Amino acid sequence: MPVICRLLKLSPEQAEALIESSENLQGTIKSCNNYSDVYRYWHGIQFLLSRHSPQSVGVNWLESGKTISVASGEIPASRVLSPEEVRVIASEIGGIVPEDLIPHYLASALDEAQVYPRCWQEWEETFDPLGQTLEHYHFLQEFVTSRASAGDALLLHFEFKDDGSV
Repeated sequence: MPVICRLLKLSPEQAEALIESSENLQGTIKSCNNYSDVYRYWHGIQFLLSRHSPQSVGVNWLESGKTISVASGEIPASRVLSPEEVRVIASEIGGIVPEDLIPHYLASALDEAQVYPRCWQEWEETFDPLGQTLEHYHFLQEFVTSRASAGDALLLHFEFKDDGSV
């Protein structure tokens, strides 16, 4: 089962409440009806962005915000990003089109860097992991940009997804 990253829209008030009282995390997740995800490509996206724009704060979107849960095994901690952090990320990744990331992709480099799920070379034998990563990067761009325009906060939540894949 892959570990996926869900991006959930929060109002600024919901974000503050969740930061103050993280025991409401599961209830917030269940009640959220505006979300997207980058499936299991979250770490690959960040790796490619960090190679493209190493000085950019926004490309390290997985480390942004406030930690509100404890990491467990392969599942990173959930994080709340303030509206300002969402704007910074949107601003910094907004101009990076998916094709800009292609020169930074090398499956062996991702595996060597232990980028989740650490099987990029193996994947290349059966499908196009770069194409999937770029598609999910585009989903990230669209969702973060729309949330920034609306003045929303975000919850990054990681979970196992039982989708039959390994």
